[in-house]
Amino acid sequence: MDPIRRSVALAMVVLAPAVSLAQSAARPPESEEPIPRELALALLNMSPGPAGADIRVGKAPEDVPPELIPPGLQILGSTTQFDNAVIVLVAPQQPDSAIAALEAHLLKAGWTKPPIPTPRAQRGFVSADIGQYSYSPPDMVCRGDEFVMLSGSYRRAGGSVVKVAYNRSRQYSACKQREQMQMQMARNPYDEAPVPLLRAPQGSMQAPEGGGGMSSTGSSGITLSTRFRTQLKPAEVATHYDKQMRDQGWTPISEGAVEMLAARSYKKADDKGATWTAVLVSMTAPETSDQDVSLRLNRKR
Repeated sequence: MDPIRRSVALAMVVLAPAVSLAQSAARPPESEEPIPRELALALLNMSPGPAGADIRVGKAPEDVPPELIPPGLQILGSTTQFDNAVIVLVAPQQPDSAIAALEAHLLKAGWTKPPIPTPRAQRGFVSADIGQYSYSPPDMVCRGDEFVMLSGSYRRAGGSVVKVAYNRSRQYSACKQREQMQMQMARNPYDEAPVPLLRAPQGSMQAPEGGGGMSSTGSSGITLSTRFRTQLKPAEVATHYDKQMRDQGWTPISEGAVEMLAARSYKKADDKGATWTAVLVSMTAPETSDQDVSLRLNRKR
């Protein structure tokens, strides 16, 4: 080995411990209580995020109702932020079964299920390709201003990870909001009217000038409207909707059409025996291919 190479090798041997010590000193000290990956993923997936929250590993908050931590379940960790707390538990069952068991445990401890808003059936004018939707309320139990929401996911090692989100805020209660929503839905003036579901013709496009809506006049009159673009004539649009009206129990009374306008009238009895009349009008908007379609419903006194 030549003198230069021997000098470089000797310097590396001498300086190696110093370099190692420098790296150790620059590395930040490891946390005395590292957050397990499974707990971190569960907390990162919560909403709102745990920014500024107090995170505990393997422990639950001290000021939460004890029934939120049923015996036999492992506490992965928890976080608290203002009036909110999230406890992450490990359960041996699959998520659905674990949530059902925990919910039953809370109901037995005096918590109650909030009212489930009854989803309204789709009614009125809709696009040709609109699909049916369903509402799945979250798993929630209530007690006064407090509420608990439950969610779960599968665990790699088997069983499930269950998140118990607890809120005791008096300013906001998801349970009271659910009750108010149910009351508002019960007072909706459109509920008693036999408003039909009317799908637009295939190939039509909603006009940018307005998608329509629904309005009421007193307690006995309702007007629905829509605007879309189509190559169909007003009489063809009226014929398209006529089949849907008949299929939903509306009996035709009269019809008429000219080049720019078509109209049809119907009658129907609602569930309480009241008779309703309906007038369907389709009209071509001036200098466009847009169709303005309206349906006026009136209840006979």
